[in-house]
Amino acid sequence: MECGPMAQLHVEQVGGVRKALAEAARTDESSAERVAKRFIELRPGMTDKLGARRHHLLTGRRGTGKSTLLHVVRKRLVDDGVAVAAVDMERFKGREFPDVLIEILIALLGEVRPRIRPKHLVADLRLRAQVAALRRELKQALNDPQSVKLRVERKASSGKSAVVSSAAGGSYKGVGAKGDASASKSTSSVTSAEAEYEELKIERLQELAPRIADVLTALVQRSSDQHAIVFVDDYYFVRLEDQPQVLAYLHQVCKGTGVWLKIGGVGTRLRPYSEGNPPVGMQPTQDIDRLALDVTLDDFATAQRFLEDMLDGVLSDFKVTSAALFSETARNRMVLACGGAVARDYITLTDAALDEAVERMSKAGSYTNGTAVNIQSADVHRAVRKRLNTKEEEELSIDAGSDAPAISARWRDICEFTRESGDIAFILVKQSDLDGTPWGKEIQQLESLRLLHRIKDTVPNTPNWRGIKTMAFMVDLAQVADQRLRTGIPEFWKGTAEFDKLRRAEWVYSPDWKNHQSKHISAQKDGKPITDPAAVEPEPLFDLDALTAEPDAAV
Repeated sequence: MECGPMAQLHVEQVGGVRKALAEAARTDESSAERVAKRFIELRPGMTDKLGARRHHLLTGRRGTGKSTLLHVVRKRLVDDGVAVAAVDMERFKGREFPDVLIEILIALLGEVRPRIRPKHLVADLRLRAQVAALRRELKQALNDPQSVKLRVERKASSGKSAVVSSAAGGSYKGVGAKGDASASKSTSSVTSAEAEYEELKIERLQELAPRIADVLTALVQRSSDQHAIVFVDDYYFVRLEDQPQVLAYLHQVCKGTGVWLKIGGVGTRLRPYSEGNPPVGMQPTQDIDRLALDVTLDDFATAQRFLEDMLDGVLSDFKVTSAALFSETARNRMVLACGGAVARDYITLTDAALDEAVERMSKAGSYTNGTAVNIQSADVHRAVRKRLNTKEEEELSIDAGSDAPAISARWRDICEFTRESGDIAFILVKQSDLDGTPWGKEIQQLESLRLLHRIKDTVPNTPNWRGIKTMAFMVDLAQVADQRLRTGIPEFWKGTAEFDKLRRAEWVYSPDWKNHQSKHISAQKDGKPITDPAAVEPEPLFDLDALTAEPDAAV
């Protein structure tokens, strides 16, 4: 990357840059080749690990680059001659079980259709016919009812016996639909017996499982290194309660075949395993390894390095660098606004902040060819606020599903807590509540939605909280009041002294915070000692005399 004046963005380049940002916001088949060339690895060795002969559960918040990583690893494996298949679960969202499983199997078998080799023509044609037959049966099952009632009639005679079968109620296409029957002739008196039974669609799938496994084994044996990889992206589009059953079946047909599963999705919307008798699914650390693709605000430097290197790659054709595009404060604000290394948020927010910078320059009459465009922290904040509705409405309904109303209510309560506590930018949550309560799970969902951004665990700085672990979160930057931004947000990533400014006992959030607040007010009025850990007298956070810097010089 060149340095100097050419590293800046000039007005005449804005149109091209905005096009590049729009194309970089999402990775699909059409852009995978281009993305692979400028791919930046979040952590060293992750792409190699994901290509290993092991089942993996790739987790992370939306926009952290799971799909991009899967595309890049897939391309590298194909280039190395490894058999690879990919299934995008967004195509099948809303499907009930077992239909969603059938869709995956149809897509999988469609991806792994064997090639014809002249020296093995007969064997390859036979295998291709087996794959085609399995896909036909699965497509037929997809359109069938969830269950059928079958009637079996057995006739016997003193001579030969005859067996007649027919279907009642729902029927599988071509099987019993017209009361098909077969019988042998009887030469003497006949006695008969009838019975009815119900056959479920999943039972038919279980019958197909050995044939699917045999086909996968045969396909792997034709590969150069005797293994194959199946990528299942956006797995959270499978209903949460169905996910263990789908993975259990996939594990069953892949086990011992040399086929390895790579399952990607939002961490809090994945349920790979369900306890029971017997347990169902794939158990993390036993059957499948978890790979977390999340760098939060706890590792601010890594997140900033990754995001800026990624953006520099997107803008490389324009010789524009992120360091020149943003003011120093805006660079930090961008990482805070994204809650860490969330690549998609960073790209879309850069585009939105660029909009704000152009509008600001136009109003000032400085938007003319040859002028350098520099994004300020105020541009970032205005862009963040306009983006908030999308997070709260569109993404919440997609990611949270039926939990959306409860999670939305929790978010509104947290926002009220931050306002009533003096327009604070941070909250603390007891670790035991975060892990062991329903509302703690809602907090984790808000983290996946990037409305709360995890920093790290800490203990509040008052004696009443000694030994009680809490997790520190930053609320979405759009919720932070302008006054707080002007006076400054503690630069907690720069050292212990700055992080200690977040260890405020009165910032501990719980659903009954209003009761704690009332106790605190009453205790103040009565002059009584305060014993409630959540109602501790606040301590000054900022030295206001020291905060005299210009607005864009403070984070």
